[in-house]
Amino acid sequence: MSAIPAIAVRPLSRVRSLRLPTLGLTWLTPVAGLAVLLLAWEVVARTVAADKFIVPTIPNVIRTMVDDGFYQAGVATTLSEAGRGFLWGNLAALAVAGLCLVAPPLRGFLTKVALATYCTPTIAIAPLLIVLFSPDGAKVAMAGLSVFFPTLLGALLGLEGAPRTALEFVHVSGGSRAFALARVRLRASVPEIAAALSLAAPAAVVGAMIGEYLGGDQGLGVVLVQAQQSLNVARAWAVAIEATAISAAAYLAIGAIARKLAYTVTSTEFGVLPPKPRQRGPRQVALGALRLLGSVAAVLAVWHLTIQLSGMDTFIAKTPVDVWGYLFTGPDVSANRALIATGLKETVLDASVGYVAGTVLAIVAALLFLSSRLLEGMFLPVVMTVRAVPLVAMTPIVALVFGRGLATVAVLAGAVTFVPTLVIVLAALRSIPRPATELLHVYAVSPVRSLLTVRLAYAIPALAASARIAIPGSILGAVLAEILVTGDGIGYTVATSIGRSDYVVLWTALSALTAVTATFYVLLSRLESALLSRVSQ
Repeated sequence: MSAIPAIAVRPLSRVRSLRLPTLGLTWLTPVAGLAVLLLAWEVVARTVAADKFIVPTIPNVIRTMVDDGFYQAGVATTLSEAGRGFLWGNLAALAVAGLCLVAPPLRGFLTKVALATYCTPTIAIAPLLIVLFSPDGAKVAMAGLSVFFPTLLGALLGLEGAPRTALEFVHVSGGSRAFALARVRLRASVPEIAAALSLAAPAAVVGAMIGEYLGGDQGLGVVLVQAQQSLNVARAWAVAIEATAISAAAYLAIGAIARKLAYTVTSTEFGVLPPKPRQRGPRQVALGALRLLGSVAAVLAVWHLTIQLSGMDTFIAKTPVDVWGYLFTGPDVSANRALIATGLKETVLDASVGYVAGTVLAIVAALLFLSSRLLEGMFLPVVMTVRAVPLVAMTPIVALVFGRGLATVAVLAGAVTFVPTLVIVLAALRSIPRPATELLHVYAVSPVRSLLTVRLAYAIPALAASARIAIPGSILGAVLAEILVTGDGIGYTVATSIGRSDYVVLWTALSALTAVTATFYVLLSRLESALLSRVSQ
């Protein structure tokens, strides 16, 4: 198998003449978009929200931040916790990704265990970690869990995308899988791993702040709690903005380092082969069901053995046997099942409202950006930076603005859904096959009609792909709102069970929430594969 080198020849004079204006435009449009948003904030604060003590003016927020000394002690504590969680979580993710490549039979088991960590909202297990570990260790653990699965996915994508010709050369030369991993795959995976790390940095800050918000005496999360309790709206906004600035700085810095380390690929081959069509006969369906049951059994076995071998206090740490007994064999099992089912129903409803709202807004924004390069240049960079906003920092502010009802849940769950859906759908709308666009041009189809028919049809698989990422995030937003704001759903069950030291209810609620989220994730993965196969035919 050979690679065809890609050669591009461009006149130097033209490149040099266009460089300065392009650079200026690149910086000018995002600054203009940010200026529009700040202007809108100031107008709302001085008109609609005047004298309502929910949206302070920008000068008031800046003055509060300066008077408070920019919360230096809190920033230092949060960065220390987030940095250690970022380090250990990413090291674990990279180690697991390397093990998946070196020992392929272990991949299914390891990725299923990692998926379980992703599908369990950090805010839901935070009270349990605080009880099981030291306060500082719990915050580091939450930061590490927040970054583990996204980095693992990015690392696997990059490691599997290495040039096949280089891997074949290592193989025929007698090189081992470990040698290919260290010398070929790791070097080729720099862009994907760096992209995952840039998203992991804000996630680590979120994990640390959740731990501080729920139980701590230092850090930005603690300052936020104090501001909320004292009804100091300007300080709450100041802390949220500073936390966002820290997360955005880490996101942009890692992205800049990644661009320096990345290299130009001269091969035109695809690193990852397209999936082969499968025959879905009765035997294949049965084998798939057996593999799924085996994966569930493996996760349950890891859970049970971890508790048994770690020496955790059995009053706090519960095994799958304890959860099974609470739901099916112990006393009052009907009432127990009703409690968990009612909470799950409320949480799924809350997350669905937020997901639908975020998805609709993302599709509208994608259509606007597709129709106007100016709008895209002004607001897309701002949106990508806003993804670094720590959700826990925005929760008190959203509750102040929208109250303690369904609107707050929709905003929080929709905020997590909006950015990944926008990015994936916008890329899909632009990647339709060239013959399709040429056919639309030949038949003089209007841009609006082509957008609402052909382009959106090709974007349907992208919606499934974005849902696979966004739905666990929307459940996280819903649980966060239930714990901190609304007092409903499975989030409220988690919060009250830890307050009553009813740990079997806590573990059961967490297990049910993880199972529901993982089920959505698996079903959407299958739907994405089916839609991609249909579109490619």
